Amino acid sequence: MSLVRNCLFTACKRTTIISKQFISMTTVKGAPERAKLISSAPVTDPNSCKWIGLEKLTYTDPNGVQREWDCAVRKTRNSGGVDGIGMLTILKYKDGTPDQVLLQKQFRPPVDGVCIEVPAGLVDANESLETAALRELREETGYIGKITSKSPIIFNDPGFTNTNMSLMTVEVDMSLPENQNPQTQLEDNEFIECFKVPFANLNNELEKLYKQGYRLDARLQNVAHGIEIAKQYNL
Repeated sequence: MSLVRNCLFTACKRTTIISKQFISMTTVKGAPERAKLISSAPVTDPNSCKWIGLEKLTYTDPNGVQREWDCAVRKTRNSGGVDGIGMLTILKYKDGTPDQVLLQKQFRPPVDGVCIEVPAGLVDANESLETAALRELREETGYIGKITSKSPIIFNDPGFTNTNMSLMTVEVDMSLPENQNPQTQLEDNEFIECFKVPFANLNNELEKLYKQGYRLDARLQNVAHGIEIAKQYNL
C-alpha cells in the first residue's frame, strides 16, 4: 500500500484502540453528534405537547400580595409523586484498575447539542425508585449494579418547573460475568453513547468535554464540583 494509505491505516488503527479504551459501549443506532435541531416555534396549543404541560399558578407572597407564576409540569408523573431517577454509576474493578464513572452522550433538542449526563429515566407506575434506577441502568447501559446510597427528592429547576428526582449512587462490579459484555435495550427514540472516565479526574474530564462543545448536565457537574470542593477543604 502507498505511504499515504499506510499512514491513514495506522491513524485509524490508533483511533480504534483509543476508542476501545475510552468508550465502554456505543449505540449501533447512530452517534448522538449526528443529530441536529431543525426548527423551533412557540406552542399555541399546550395540549399538543405529549410530555410537558404549562400551568398558571396563583400564590400570595409573605406580605399577602397575590401574584402569578408560570410553571412547566411533567404529564408523566405517577401516583408516587416522583418523576425520575439518576444514577451516578461507579465502575469497580478488583484487578487494581482505578474506579471509573460511567457517563452518557445524548442529543438534547432544548439545548441544541449533545449533553454529558449520568444514566437516568422516569419512574413507571407502581415502581419503587430503586427498581426504576436498576431497570434504567440495565436498559441504557447493559450493566447490572447495586445501589449504595440515594439522595432525598430534589428539584431540578424550581423557579421553572416542579420536576423532581432522586440521585442515586450505583456501583457496578466489573468482575461479574454479567458485566463483561453489556448490551443496551434502548427505545426507538433513544440514541445514547456510553463512555467511562477516571473517577478521580471527573471534574477535569468534564471541563475537557465542555471545551469540545458538549453541554454539561447540571446534576453531574454539581457532583464533580462537590468532589473538588471536598478535596480543597480536606473534607
